[in-house]
Amino acid sequence: EDSTDKFKIRYARGQAESKTFARYASSLRNIIPVRSFKRRDGNYSTKVDESGLFSFITYSWIFSYLWAAFKGRVNENQTWNCSMYDSSTINSTRIEYLWKLELEQNPTKPSLFKVVWIFIKTRVIMASIVFFFCLIFGFIGPTCFVRGLISYAEQPPMMGEMPNFSLGLILVLSLLLVELARVLSYGATWAISYRTGIRLRGALLTFLYKKLINAKSLGKRTSSEIVNIYANDGQRLFDAVTFAPLVAIGPLVIIGGIIHLLFVIGPWSLLGILIFLVFDAFQFVLGKTMTRFRASAIKKTEKRINLMGEIIRCIRLIKMNAWEESFKNTIEEMRRNEKIDLRTAGYAQSLAIASGPVVPVVAAVFTFMGVILSDGDLLASEAFSAITVFFVMLFGIRMIPYGSRYCAEAYVALQRIKEIILMPEYEIAFPAPGDPSLAIDFHNATFTWRENACKLELIMILYILYLIPFYVQKELIGVCGPVGSGKTALLNSLLGHVAYVAQTPWIQNLSVQANILFGLPMNTSRYYRVITACELSKDLETMKAGDQTEVGERGVTLSGGQKARIALARALFANRQIYLLDNILASLDTRVGDRVFRTCIKEMLGNKTVLMVSNDPKRLSNCDRVVFMDSKRIVGFETHENLLNECEAYALFCNQISSAGNFTNHGKYWRKLCIHNEENFGFTVVRWPIYKKYIRAAGGYLIWTILLLAFVINVASSIFSTAWLSHWLKNGHTSRLVNANSEIVFETTSLAESDSLSYFVSIYALSLLFLFASGFLKALIFVKVSLNAASHLHSQMVNSIIKATVQFFDTTPSGRILNRFSKDMDEIDVKLPFTTEVFLQNAFICLGYLIMIAWVFPVFLIACIPLSIIFGLFVFCFRAGITCLKRSENISRSPLFDHITSSMDGLQTIHALGQTEHFIETLKTNLDFNSSAIFMYQSAVRWLAVWLDLLVVFVTFVVSLLIVLLTGSVEPADAGMALAFAIQMSGIFQFAVRAQAELEGKMTSVERVSYYCDHVESEGEWEFVIVCLSLIFSEPNYFCRLRYRLNLPLALDGITLRIEPKEKIGIIGRTGSGKSSLCNVLYRMYPLTWGSILIDGINIAHIGLHRLRRGMAIIPQDPALFAGTLRFNLDPTNEFNDDQLWNALEKTCLKDMVSSLEHKLDFNITEGGRNLSVGEKQLICMARAILRRVRIVILDEATANLDSVTDHLVQKCLHEAFSECTVLLIAHRLENVLGMEKILFMEQGKCVEFEKIAKLLSDKDSRFRALLGQKKALEFLSKQGESNKTEDDGSGSNTSSPVHLYPALNENGNSGKGSPETSEFEKISGCKATTNTSGDISDLEIIGDDTIDIE
Repeated sequence: EDSTDKFKIRYARGQAESKTFARYASSLRNIIPVRSFKRRDGNYSTKVDESGLFSFITYSWIFSYLWAAFKGRVNENQTWNCSMYDSSTINSTRIEYLWKLELEQNPTKPSLFKVVWIFIKTRVIMASIVFFFCLIFGFIGPTCFVRGLISYAEQPPMMGEMPNFSLGLILVLSLLLVELARVLSYGATWAISYRTGIRLRGALLTFLYKKLINAKSLGKRTSSEIVNIYANDGQRLFDAVTFAPLVAIGPLVIIGGIIHLLFVIGPWSLLGILIFLVFDAFQFVLGKTMTRFRASAIKKTEKRINLMGEIIRCIRLIKMNAWEESFKNTIEEMRRNEKIDLRTAGYAQSLAIASGPVVPVVAAVFTFMGVILSDGDLLASEAFSAITVFFVMLFGIRMIPYGSRYCAEAYVALQRIKEIILMPEYEIAFPAPGDPSLAIDFHNATFTWRENACKLELIMILYILYLIPFYVQKELIGVCGPVGSGKTALLNSLLGHVAYVAQTPWIQNLSVQANILFGLPMNTSRYYRVITACELSKDLETMKAGDQTEVGERGVTLSGGQKARIALARALFANRQIYLLDNILASLDTRVGDRVFRTCIKEMLGNKTVLMVSNDPKRLSNCDRVVFMDSKRIVGFETHENLLNECEAYALFCNQISSAGNFTNHGKYWRKLCIHNEENFGFTVVRWPIYKKYIRAAGGYLIWTILLLAFVINVASSIFSTAWLSHWLKNGHTSRLVNANSEIVFETTSLAESDSLSYFVSIYALSLLFLFASGFLKALIFVKVSLNAASHLHSQMVNSIIKATVQFFDTTPSGRILNRFSKDMDEIDVKLPFTTEVFLQNAFICLGYLIMIAWVFPVFLIACIPLSIIFGLFVFCFRAGITCLKRSENISRSPLFDHITSSMDGLQTIHALGQTEHFIETLKTNLDFNSSAIFMYQSAVRWLAVWLDLLVVFVTFVVSLLIVLLTGSVEPADAGMALAFAIQMSGIFQFAVRAQAELEGKMTSVERVSYYCDHVESEGEWEFVIVCLSLIFSEPNYFCRLRYRLNLPLALDGITLRIEPKEKIGIIGRTGSGKSSLCNVLYRMYPLTWGSILIDGINIAHIGLHRLRRGMAIIPQDPALFAGTLRFNLDPTNEFNDDQLWNALEKTCLKDMVSSLEHKLDFNITEGGRNLSVGEKQLICMARAILRRVRIVILDEATANLDSVTDHLVQKCLHEAFSECTVLLIAHRLENVLGMEKILFMEQGKCVEFEKIAKLLSDKDSRFRALLGQKKALEFLSKQGESNKTEDDGSGSNTSSPVHLYPALNENGNSGKGSPETSEFEKISGCKATTNTSGDISDLEIIGDDTIDIE
């Protein structure tokens, strides 16, 4: 495989650098008329490469796939790989070479458009030449042979003479040949253009990814914005390239038409040409309008998708704070603004489509009326030949606005891509070492981060000596300092060929093993050494698939500690000489952290250079030297002991930290979820319920009936104009007997001399007005209907997603969800309406033409029988394959988008471990799979178009043959009308059927969106019970259980406890003991398997989710911030004023930092808070919780990433801010829980101990006492005794009502323990509410009973 890639690169460079004709050898092989195909072990990628000329231009090479799909034999083993010549490897290498040349020639203003043109020009020119011949063949037919056949019908043989069939048959065969040539050359044009578009798309998107993966920073660009470029801009580039030949050559047919019409009709034909020019100007205005509003809509779409990406990423935060409605309204408002532009662009597009078939009719009406009203005459051969030429001219003109729109959108896309390509790349300099014994050396320097980020001033500049990796100084360097002091910034400045473990672990949606190997080859002995050192062995034992277990997107199935240890294992397996560890041990239990520190850092990395960020003096004391940072500066760099003696700030910093205890290392629990890596894949056609849902979303059957009626009226008006002309030509000429030179002869008067001239002209003019009116009405109705459908589907999907359970987000990659909101909604917004309108318009036109042909030649109905059979075979047998390919294209996008999103999140880790090439190769694989699906789908649709065009050529042949055979029996005007309709149908018929196939393909987007609308499990109702919250757990012998999925261990197993109002509870236990699971069930993020949870005697299953969650506040372990201002992140719902915001910032020690910022509360935070440290993000989350003023507060290891000084200040402010609240504090540091009133010790989902701290520490058998240590237990009891003595001399005790965990409620809604009389609320809810003296509901209870099953 490696040798194949090297060959591709060499081939691409040769193609780029070659100036000889030999570089076209692979493409010229397709000129050979017939070539044999060699099967290559199920690899069908070379079919198009080895196809002959006929197979290439008729797309016959794909027939075997379509037939296999029809027979149901297409399976995952029959993979059609991307052709080597279309692969991203070859084409990206070539475009990179061209871009390099452009940079050398124009370093200041390089032109990506110029590079793209050089890349595609040869193939575009070739496609344009082929299309030019297509237009010539299409022009010869109506100008020569159609006119000749109608003239042949106008001169029937005299009575008694035999018809001259030979002349007629020659005309018929000639027309057949030129029509066949036109169809085949048109197919060849698209065959060339499709491969050109696929190559350009693959080249640019791969080149773009290389720039992204090597970028120093994404700056203000979000991952959602990048995904949008891949989802939509890539398709716009493909469309622009495929339509380029039509735009370039289309105007030439207009010139030819003008010349012919001047010759046949005379000067009055210029009036018809003027109509075309007016139409062209009108189309230009419509095109400009469409482009302007589409560009505006695209910008709004990007903002909407970016926000949707933020919502998906922070969905837990949003749900826990009950912000769903606010964010949903924001999305809906953005969608309404987007809809305004889409509506205007839709009107312009619909008018452009509607005016297309009208223009030839209008031009013919004005031209013929001018000829007749100027006392001229008009024959059927002249009239219908002119009409056919007008339609040929229309084909050339109508492609211009479509192609121009695609080209304009592609140009905008190129500008966006160019901005990213010009971003500075991540470069590492490896200068020669000054001292061979050192790995890192420092001198004076200043590091400046990107805009809106902090400036890091160091008293050192850095040299990473990569040239001597085996002669590094073997030191363990500790890095510490307050929040925001620059610790992470320092490590970022060191990133290079080192192993880096970020403070927030980055995990891919792969197996555990794949996350650890990270693209490196397996080294079994080292792999298992790393597993053991990182304490992952017991974790893997609990996983059903071991190290092959999928961990989900961002590692959602793992706890924070597991993610940290897997990230550390990945770094250890990389076996680098320099390791940068950014506070990675903070999220580990103390005992596990100690073991990992000993086995990983001290032993496995004992001969490496390690920079480890940590705020734990115990670990800093075990470092060789310590870097102490403050205010973005390094203020100390010495051993731990020397810093304590010489640096007062460091000594103060260390004194704030207390010793930590140890947790047991048994009872590991792993929360397994079913990760859906593939979407549902079907080979059947889109089912009728999907169409029905789209119809209902648009307004129902009535509105669609009105819409179809508008299409019928519009098409009937157009056909009536041509039919009326035929009637006029038949009856407008009157014949009479006259005496000429003593001979009686027939004299035929001209149309201008007819007595009924005013009658015919009036009807002709009125048909024109009716045509305009019906077209405008149709456009108005259609745009409203299609936009209503799109908006309703989007609204339903947003509502469904925002209400979805967290399990859905845990098991569904965010790229797949964003794919629905980006690519699928773009299809429904823009492409589906366009395809639907084209299909309906052309289908009704074809039906009308066939009716008119059968009316002129009833015997034509006999020929329709075999034609209908062949048509049915093509459409109904092979549409399954086309729909299958469209689904394959849709499915292939999700892995591509997931990979891009994951890559953008883990740039630092990818850079540090030097795995950019591995990720680029993965991108190429995913992109080639997607490109192959796109190319095959487009080719299958074009295959159908070519063969349907050949079918219509047969219709033209039959009609022309009937004209010859029935000469004298059919009026020339009727014969001309029928032949004109047959010629016009040759393009329209295949366009209609192809549009139908594309419509079904694009309906798969409706199918995918519909699935998310109807089949995503929803949470409970948001609002229906009002409660006031405080917290209680109590009563033994009753318990609640939680199991995340069937056949999995219990996450909570028999919890029973009691918490008094306003109590402060410290929750401890090793990773996976059930601490976070307890929070999840309190928030109803997951349903209980057994038992129930009561809030003040009210079952929380009977409480609206928003009512429940608004009464609680949580500060999560992983801080989540939105892209936006600091003000928005503190108060997304805009409930609080500035004074309240500043007060919350002051309580969390952020006031001074925010005050120093230029924009203060309007300081811009990038996506995910990339321009803030993890500690700063955590403090912002705390300020957010303080603002809410709730009765229950949960801190889920919220201070794990804070330094000791900040942690001490925050703990103090939290005690003050939440003094009137019930607090649940989950913590690893025992000094934090020592300030609580009670300790809840959890293990394996069970409550091991739950009692007041003093009582636990007095119990010699207490697990908590053993964890803390006897000495510290005695110290604490001594201090507690002094405190209690002071309290006894002071005020009385708390008079708040107690909180209980009751047994299951009886039928009267109480516990059966003498509860008061049942209230009206209790009768309705079936629950008992305990109130305090003020009448407020005051208690929260958790109970369980085996007889209760809540799912």
